[in-house]
Amino acid sequence: MQQLTLMKIAGIIAEYNPFHNGHRYHIEQTRRRTGCDAVVVVMSGDFVQRGVPAVTDRFLRAEAALRCGADVVLELPVYGATASAEDFASAGIRALTALSCVDIVSYGAEDATGVDGCNTFRETAQFLLDDPEDFHSALLSHVREGNSYAKARSLALSEFRPEAAELLSKPNNILAVEYEKAILASGSKLSTCAIPRSDRGYHDTAVDELCSATAIRESLSAEGRIPAVAVPEEASALYASLNAENAVSADDFSDMLFAELSAHTTASLSALYDIPEDLANRILEAAKRPFTWTSLAESVKCKAYTRTRIDRALCHTLLRLTRKDSDIFRKELPYLRVLGFRRDAEDLIAEMEKSSKVPLLVRFLRDSAMLSGDAERFISTDLRASALYSQVLYRKAGILREDARRRLLTV
Repeated sequence: MQQLTLMKIAGIIAEYNPFHNGHRYHIEQTRRRTGCDAVVVVMSGDFVQRGVPAVTDRFLRAEAALRCGADVVLELPVYGATASAEDFASAGIRALTALSCVDIVSYGAEDATGVDGCNTFRETAQFLLDDPEDFHSALLSHVREGNSYAKARSLALSEFRPEAAELLSKPNNILAVEYEKAILASGSKLSTCAIPRSDRGYHDTAVDELCSATAIRESLSAEGRIPAVAVPEEASALYASLNAENAVSADDFSDMLFAELSAHTTASLSALYDIPEDLANRILEAAKRPFTWTSLAESVKCKAYTRTRIDRALCHTLLRLTRKDSDIFRKELPYLRVLGFRRDAEDLIAEMEKSSKVPLLVRFLRDSAMLSGDAERFISTDLRASALYSQVLYRKAGILREDARRRLLTV
């Protein structure tokens, strides 16, 4: 591999829950449209942005990405991985920027036209950052009416920027705008490339060669397996043993969640990340009765709090993510962990270790031992999330995962 200073590197922020044909298409189109020499992926770990566990563990998803075109896969710490769209995007952009070698971030969106087609997303991002007074007043008015923040923002945009409201009615467009916002707000030098989604859309549940991850997860639940037509041949062998009995779901964590909630008061629960006092009260009141994760979330859901927002609150409860540490995480990325890389990218890894502005954990036990202060606490949180996931996988399917502290994929 050529010297890092001579390479053009593209970054992708992803969940790959699970990795499918559309994700391979995204990597292929990123290479074609940007002319990059390497693709670096920052990926969620065992818990994802919707506030639920991934259907399968992070190392399997990372290996699928590496076998299908990625050169390096890094893990986004759990404080970023399970955050709102705004904080998730910010964490991903901060990670790619901190590497100091990534030139361009490539994202998928429903309304996208490539390297020169990000202006609409950028203009919307700039408008939201500027937060004009009349728009802000309208947004607050809609929030006071009991709407969720996302709904209130959509209603306010409909009054002042109807084209932006339409743009933000689609989930991947929302993340696209958040990536652009994060770049503008941070002053990052990253350029962007928007890749049109190749599937029917995030919420479509039809199964075919280019279906969504949602469709694949629903098929796994209903049919007991991942549909072979929807995943690349290089990844299909990795999914061969995955079925409904060993795929992980939020309900598998119900007993753990009960144990956590039973120890909380309103004050202690509302000290956790993204759980305001009124939501804490709603959760604790509903948790007085026996529940599963799903039944609890559904009973708490209301006009002001969407199901996804509640799932994130329950996830942050389970993982003991605090508001105090989330504030620290927003200001300073503590580290980045390498989950795996292609063998021909060894020189790239070596150069990234030199260029990264944050500690890059390649050999986890060796590199994490040098961390201190806040970073040590964040490492403990990530390891606890991994341990809980491993326990569920073992109890549910008898699968004993390799010690996550010792794993490093090379493909």
